[in-house]
Amino acid sequence: MSFENFVDEVWTDSHIRNFAPKQATKQLSQIFHELNHTPKAVLNCSWRSAATIALESQGISVDHVIDNQPIEGKQYDTILALDEYFTYFTSEENQRDEIANISKLVAPGGVMLTSMRDYRNNPVHKRFMGDTSYININGSHHVVIEINTPNSEHNQIWHQLNFVIKDGESAISYEIGDRRTLYFKQLAKYCKDAGSKQFGVIKENFWKAPWRRTTEHITWTRF
Repeated sequence: MSFENFVDEVWTDSHIRNFAPKQATKQLSQIFHELNHTPKAVLNCSWRSAATIALESQGISVDHVIDNQPIEGKQYDTILALDEYFTYFTSEENQRDEIANISKLVAPGGVMLTSMRDYRNNPVHKRFMGDTSYININGSHHVVIEINTPNSEHNQIWHQLNFVIKDGESAISYEIGDRRTLYFKQLAKYCKDAGSKQFGVIKENFWKAPWRRTTEHITWTRF
């Protein structure tokens, strides 16, 4: 069973599904206004999120990589790579390649939003216990715990296992696998190598999924 199944369960809760997208709508409105950008065709690379639900509720077309999209030959004006999407690629080459592949799907002038923690100044991946959070899903109590195993040979790589404890009665472990940190300067360089025109970090908005306690910085790239 993948962690994606748990994420899907989160969105079955009506309170979460109503509240989180409202917050995301405010965030995205501010961000897109700042960037002078209007999303019309969106590709979501990570799990379903409050951002994708918010955009879809506005009638904006959103394709999802997890649904074996995008459609061949289609280009998008907006790419969402939230929830630390690029850290799930475990080598510098793989991270570069994925950004390069995504850049080919972006229409001229299009924008990519991604999110990640500041691993340079706060190397949380080196702690055995990572993010811990509580979430109520359809009346049941859930605690989500990240267990990290740092890689002794590669400073930026760690192995992650997520435990989800439900009502204190059952626990499910989700094998997340190896991950690799990504620093802001690295991301900016990889994007530039892929043909980006501008790169920046949003200063007043932070991203946080409902099943996490830690916030993430939001970056933007214009191609």
